[in-house]
Amino acid sequence: MKKFIVFLVTVSLLLLVSGCANPQKEINITGNVKTVGSNISVNGTSTLEVGSEIKIELIKINSETVIEENTVKVDENGNYGLNFSREDREEDQKLAVSFYPNEQPEDIKEVYGTYGENISDSSDGLFTFNKDGEEHTGVRMFDFIFKVGDGAAGQRTFLLNHFDNPNDTKKGED
Repeated sequence: MKKFIVFLVTVSLLLLVSGCANPQKEINITGNVKTVGSNISVNGTSTLEVGSEIKIELIKINSETVIEENTVKVDENGNYGLNFSREDREEDQKLAVSFYPNEQPEDIKEVYGTYGENISDSSDGLFTFNKDGEEHTGVRMFDFIFKVGDGAAGQRTFLLNHFDNPNDTKKGED
């Protein structure tokens, strides 16, 4: 009987330790976007671990074609930033700032899970995607990048957890 009790205590402790090994982590990614002419500046903060990689993509709205793609690392204060130049200033574009757990260094995958299984459901911008036939979870934030027209000085906006295209209007509704 004593061996049985020791066995139960051991199994209980193992289950407790393994359950605490990878708690759900809430991820928050915020950012400010500034454009002047062809230049785009994205600066923000996150709750991601130091060394986590954030992908910043400039995307054609109608075709979802990626025009520009860069990866930045989160610093020790949770900050990230990127300045880049865009070729096509004559059309509106979408900016996506994403955290893909499957593309992270091994030490970051240990925290968030290879498939994002350790990312909390309360994370703002949470989305699922398929990679090689397997479902993954990540975090993505967006901004609308306005075309540069006559007299346009640029924009100062911030990231949202959804893509809001101001050119999409529902006709016939009040």
